Amino acid sequence: MFRFSLILSFLLPLFAIAQPSEAEIRKQITNAGTKQIKFTKTTGTRQWNSDAGNWEWVRGVEVIRTSDYTGIDLVVTGDVVYQYTGAGKYTYWKFRTLSNQYLGIPNPTDKEIMDFLGTDWPKFYGYYFRKIVKLHAEPVLAENPDWTWHTPNSVSFKMKQSFDFIYSNTEVQTMETIWNIRLYRDNPKDKWKNFISVKSQDAREEKITGSQKYTVEQVNDLEKKTLFFTFAEQKAKQEAAALPSVTLPDFKNAEEMVKYLHDVLRNGNPEKFRAVLLQLLHPGYFVEGSTVRLQPQQEQTLQQVITAVYNNKATYKMMYCQTPAYKVDQWGGGSQKKTIYITGAVNNCNSSFTIAPVNMGYKEGVAQTALKITEYGVYVRQDQDAINFVSSFSDRKKLCPND
Repeated sequence: MFRFSLILSFLLPLFAIAQPSEAEIRKQITNAGTKQIKFTKTTGTRQWNSDAGNWEWVRGVEVIRTSDYTGIDLVVTGDVVYQYTGAGKYTYWKFRTLSNQYLGIPNPTDKEIMDFLGTDWPKFYGYYFRKIVKLHAEPVLAENPDWTWHTPNSVSFKMKQSFDFIYSNTEVQTMETIWNIRLYRDNPKDKWKNFISVKSQDAREEKITGSQKYTVEQVNDLEKKTLFFTFAEQKAKQEAAALPSVTLPDFKNAEEMVKYLHDVLRNGNPEKFRAVLLQLLHPGYFVEGSTVRLQPQQEQTLQQVITAVYNNKATYKMMYCQTPAYKVDQWGGGSQKKTIYITGAVNNCNSSFTIAPVNMGYKEGVAQTALKITEYGVYVRQDQDAINFVSSFSDRKKLCPND
């Protein structure tokens, strides 16, 4: 930030008066770049300076002067300070700068602001991103935005908004509040590159206009309406929609499903495998209330599997035959649950899927079941000995005679 300071010239005589006139003040703080001086107080104030151990006489002013940027003026708000020299007289001491603001720079438009803030709503809302369940409207400029140009590359202003947010595990409140925004860029001709957003802590800029009581269970359901949940869900749906369209066969049993999965692992790609799993995984793998967004730990596991299968030194296709040996374990107790193991082309390289009928909802009171993956583990050996072994066959048929 550019600081405006005035230093008393030793060539000028000290000018002592009981109460400095406006003409005297203008004389002391005028320099070559000064364009305008306006007094912000009708009179001066006599006050004690404990640091200096002396009385001061202070007069508030606003000075418009040229800045270091062509066509841009600097507005300096501050106090002209005189110190008591005895016998009812005061002598000019210094100019105490309170704030700087730049003129001649166009304020960003509403669209420019919203487009930029919209690149990172989680950052804009901060703590409230996980609490807001309803926006009454998008944030808009306050009646008095209080535009302040700190430098030609940084401006702050105020926006207002009303929303409902989860206040506690049994209460939702409606708040009208002010957001304090500051934008940053590297050059006046560049686009904005960063911002800070802070909800006002001034009690005069915040008002609770409503409150609604709920049960704990109802508030738990409202968690699925927060900005965090809805934005994450929207993003996950967009990502899912961008995946290849895969129409699954009508699997008659777990064995058919696992053979299909094996073929996708061996001959498919990461996008197809994800598209298939989103349709076949047990609902418990997903964030509650979502059919496209996996639990964080499950998403991490899927990414690790995709890397091992398609993007590592050795791939699933390298370590598994097209027609492998399968081992089926039927779970006891009359369960239709099965764990099916896929045998790799090299020792100690096996994968497995556990498949079971899962209740996916009711129709006329009757459970609607579908075969789903309840557990899975995909393993691809990456050690050099395994790679050397499968690479040693001049004819892949010798490694995989059933292919």
